[in-house]
Amino acid sequence: MLQDIDELDQFRIMVQHLESCRNLILDGGEARCRAALILLDHVSEVILYRIINEEYDRDDVYRKVIPEKYPPKRRSDIRRSFRSKLEVVTETHKLPVSVPTTLDVLHTYRNATYHRDKHNPAVLPVLARIALVATADLFARTGGGFENRGVGGSSDSLEWLERYGLGGDSPIWFETIAIEIARQLKLGVRPKLPTVTNSFVADISTRLVAIRDLLAELFPNGKSEDIDRTLKWYEFRRTHPELESTLSKTFRQLTYKIASGHGDEVTREEYEAAEIDFRTAYDQRFADFKPTCRYRDLVGIERQSESLRNEKNFRGALAGYARLDKQLTSFEQSTNRAFIEMEWAAEAQADIARGK
Repeated sequence: MLQDIDELDQFRIMVQHLESCRNLILDGGEARCRAALILLDHVSEVILYRIINEEYDRDDVYRKVIPEKYPPKRRSDIRRSFRSKLEVVTETHKLPVSVPTTLDVLHTYRNATYHRDKHNPAVLPVLARIALVATADLFARTGGGFENRGVGGSSDSLEWLERYGLGGDSPIWFETIAIEIARQLKLGVRPKLPTVTNSFVADISTRLVAIRDLLAELFPNGKSEDIDRTLKWYEFRRTHPELESTLSKTFRQLTYKIASGHGDEVTREEYEAAEIDFRTAYDQRFADFKPTCRYRDLVGIERQSESLRNEKNFRGALAGYARLDKQLTSFEQSTNRAFIEMEWAAEAQADIARGK
């Protein structure tokens, strides 16, 4: 009975979270929509986490007679990844494609918003509305991740359901009331498709302008070869963060010996050979690297973004936006890093010139 009461209370809190997000979205404003987007991502991950734990419990019982579905390594991978949890729940609950596609896109955008403070006011209100609809759909189709059984039965504990036309003295079933609550939460929130596509195009266009402006400042000559080499360099470093440390191990060990006062144990020939081996191997890996960001790709992104206006459904619009957002994010990371490091280099040269 204690477990029933506890689950019912947790279910109520989940509904309150969804209600709070709806209020924030309807109130409007960048800060409120941003807060709603972050909280909705939290709610969806909590639902996924509940279902995954139930899957593990079921697997622990059934693996005594049939091969286990979730061995330890896979469990660890699933726990770390939002997308992996979403894939499992999509399969177990037969979610329509629009739900996982939407939640996956929004999780990526939430990460940029929460961790890197990257968000565009032009698209944030629309994404928050889409997030509420998608999270409410997940809530309805999974019962919030709670096992579907009758709980409650006391009118005192179910008063909060009266505004949804639910409650009473009879036990309630999580999946049944989740469907009705989700339906009412979505009323007046779902944006029209043209509003969504126009917002996506505005977001992409704004970011394209910012990238081009930054590249124009970094490369006044406008040579695409110079730009492409720089983009390739920073994408290479970002996608292979461990490579320099791995390849330079021998060279660094010799450097450490010299720095610690044991330079007599290192010969010049040995040191120079280790440095040459490291530089040669690293340069070769860079030469072999195939970048995904090239200057001419910005034109392709612009053309593809305009085609978003012609999408006939939300899933197609979100999938297209997700693809372009991923490309733009890579451009933004490379150009921003290049700008920062070039600023550092310019400041260092200025200090040298001033005799510092």
